[in-house]
Amino acid sequence: MAQYVPAFRPGETVTFDVTTAVVAGRYVEVGSADRSVAPAGAVSLKVVGVAGHDAAVGDKVSVETGKPIDLILCAAAVARGARVEAAAAGKCQTRTTGQDVGLALNTTTAADQLVYVLRS
Repeated sequence: MAQYVPAFRPGETVTFDVTTAVVAGRYVEVGSADRSVAPAGAVSLKVVGVAGHDAAVGDKVSVETGKPIDLILCAAAVARGARVEAAAAGKCQTRTTGQDVGLALNTTTAADQLVYVLRS
């Protein structure tokens, strides 16, 4: 019997690349590259967590997410920053009318690629 372990567990600090300078103690959102962050905009729907320290463009920053990050196969291409829902066979897809299960942290270009999903 196979087992699943999240890519990152709740309470773990997760390291991201920085695409726009961030300030410690402020919210960050999905950046302009895979597994990256930038300061969150007003009423952002792509918040990943809180920056653990100041970081400049090109640096790495520790982010407190407070939620698990899963590594899930996608049913079709998924854009970084998209909200995702469950798809057939337990995969994920870009959200249309289903339950919002998380936020895609990287881009996939075709079915059966892995996407990091920050759980809702």
